Amino acid sequence: MTAKEREAVIDLLCEFFEVALHNILYVRKLYPEGIFEKRKKYGVMVYQSIHPQVNEYITESLKAVKFHCKTNQLKQLFVSIVSSGGKLVHERFVFDILNLQNSFENDPVYLKLEQNMRDFCLKLHTSATYLQPLPEDATFRIMLHTTEYSNLSFTDEPAFLDFPWIYVNETKCKMTEFEIIPLHTLDTDSIVLQAYVEKNSSDSL
Repeated sequence: MTAKEREAVIDLLCEFFEVALHNILYVRKLYPEGIFEKRKKYGVMVYQSIHPQVNEYITESLKAVKFHCKTNQLKQLFVSIVSSGGKLVHERFVFDILNLQNSFENDPVYLKLEQNMRDFCLKLHTSATYLQPLPEDATFRIMLHTTEYSNLSFTDEPAFLDFPWIYVNETKCKMTEFEIIPLHTLDTDSIVLQAYVEKNSSDSL
């Protein structure tokens, strides 16, 4: 696959992640409903934040996603929902990136890809029924699981100096007791990923 073809696939993935991130914030009620506007994407109703700082954080995070995808070193994207100053992790939305390739021969107008992304959006909006209400001080963090090599290349890139990422040891990110709630497996010729929620099983009803 040429660099241009790979970039087209990565752009589709980043667009999907952007929709997913905004709608996770909406579904989990991390911000008031008034900061979201309705949009139509993949043939279904979705929500998009209009809060400048939230949007900037998501935009800058997706730049990092794109960088690591170009090096083929992005393994997972997490949306960790935390409280108590980040000390308590309530849940993590996890996206396992299994395969990226340019293979649209059987899906030239992205119909299968769009159907898969639509199915994810619908399942995401029903996921709240399986999750506990969050405390008022809950917030979120976008985290990327990549390789040390890719991380070093990223930190040396001048274009990203204004939005520094913090290295976190993987063992410190894991919850010791959690339940997995499957969301969707996006399985197409171009993008294969699994999406699920790790729910802290110590959270009481």
